[in-house]
Amino acid sequence: MTATPRVAFRADAGSDIGLGHARRCLTLAGALRELGVECFFVFAGDRAAREWLAASDFDVVSMESARDLAGALEHPRVRQARVFVVDSPSLGTADLARLAAAGQRVVVIDDLADHALPVDLVVNASAGAERLQYRGAPRTRFLLGPRYALLRRQFVQAGARSVSERARRILVTVGGGDPEDFTSRLVEWAVRALGAVEQDVVVGPFSGRSEALRRAVDAAGGRVALHEDPKDIASLMLAADVALCGGGQTVYELAATGTPALAIRLAENQTLNLTALAEAGTLAWVGDAGDADLEAKIGRALAGLADDPTRRARMSRQGRALVDGRGAGRVARVVADLGAAG
Repeated sequence: MTATPRVAFRADAGSDIGLGHARRCLTLAGALRELGVECFFVFAGDRAAREWLAASDFDVVSMESARDLAGALEHPRVRQARVFVVDSPSLGTADLARLAAAGQRVVVIDDLADHALPVDLVVNASAGAERLQYRGAPRTRFLLGPRYALLRRQFVQAGARSVSERARRILVTVGGGDPEDFTSRLVEWAVRALGAVEQDVVVGPFSGRSEALRRAVDAAGGRVALHEDPKDIASLMLAADVALCGGGQTVYELAATGTPALAIRLAENQTLNLTALAEAGTLAWVGDAGDADLEAKIGRALAGLADDPTRRARMSRQGRALVDGRGAGRVARVVADLGAAG
């Protein structure tokens, strides 16, 4: 009897780092499950993040420390895994080498190419990833670019997109976490820029409803709908004429749904996303979270895009041409083959 192939995942999630790393690993795990591969997660993080991950219908092996690889490798489930997928900025070159030395076939989901990756497979779905100077091993295979974006099934052939003469509805989202309470400011700025526009505001599971956000929603006079970790965010994106967002993985979901986006850089590792997608014409990078004049820049950008259906239609076409939503299946097949050969 042939043993069921197993893949272990190590991903970070929490209020400080958000959901992007864990979300794309869950997406890949789901695609692998469809191929008959058993997946589970090795996780070290706060209670809220652990509970969110456990609710995903995949088993979770707890670690005491994010760097406790020795303990993780001693766990019976990990020892039976043929492949170890890492999506964690906390693990460096030496950690990855230890995984390989322990007999694992190692896959890294990466964003920055900022350290050597002596592994079997590197996945970086960022637009512009092909420009990065990766340092791998002779055996390392690279899957680079939006063709390999790890998006949930709802983004495969997402529904029809209409372009209104003037933007009537916007989507506001900064990701799974919002430690600086940035969402409340975006809601206020959108009202000042566009007046009585409908807003769908996505609140991540690590964000919560702050007092500042409550005041911003109340001031909007009933035109703001809050959505806490919605299961079908693709529908919200399709309903929006414009998105106001952070520069993380959400920008690829917006591209797949053809949603024109105005993006703000919230972290340094979002730079490649924003630079390359702005060049591709799917979004406009309006500024950084720390910019003193960010409200003014967002206000000008929102007002201009709201009244420009031609530009919004062009951004929509560019997004869907770049991201087709099928990346998870492509990556899963490569990972499954890697496990079968292990």
